[in-house]
Amino acid sequence: MALHELSKSVVVLDLDDTLYKEADYHDSGLREVCNWIEALYGRSLDAELEALKRQGEPDLLGALCRLAGLPLSVKDSLLWVYRLHEPRIHLGLAAKETIQLLESLCKVAILTDGRSVSQRRKLKALGLSHLPAYISEEHGSEKPSPLRFELIMRDIPALDYVYVADNPKKDFLAPNALNWKTIGLIGDERNIHSQDCDGLSGAQLPKKWITSLDELMESIC
Repeated sequence: MALHELSKSVVVLDLDDTLYKEADYHDSGLREVCNWIEALYGRSLDAELEALKRQGEPDLLGALCRLAGLPLSVKDSLLWVYRLHEPRIHLGLAAKETIQLLESLCKVAILTDGRSVSQRRKLKALGLSHLPAYISEEHGSEKPSPLRFELIMRDIPALDYVYVADNPKKDFLAPNALNWKTIGLIGDERNIHSQDCDGLSGAQLPKKWITSLDELMESIC
């Protein structure tokens, strides 16, 4: 696709671990939980939280309840603090510049799995709330279902569609079947979901892999 033809395309972006590190959101939410515990119960657990993370504690919210001397039932309330908090996350330079360039050349949308309020708070924090967003909870459909990809094709008519994401286990099956161009972003050890492709079919894999969003324009064009 030539650069001048990009105006006839729609580039759809995944959110978590594609435009920012989901681990940063996780850390942001846990810090907010600790802030609430300190404000309400007078117990500072910042140091304990870092120790729990280093130890690989699987139930951090439950562990924080125990350390604060709270009944485990409080964990449910802390979970909503986590889900509804205002995220302290940001776009990296490559993501910010790439999105700005894409918006100047073509139509851009977001397609992401997650809860509506949580995902929209992330988009607001990243300065992306102006983009059309297709969030799984709002449509009762999660990847690899094709529903939201088909909705984008209905809502934003174009000659070509591109999906950029990171998780080969679920992200690319539907857009591949719809003959979209699919691009996978290779992550690192901080990615939440594994990118191990062993045992996956060709239909599940992106048509191209990139190591940085700096490479996206070249891959599209």
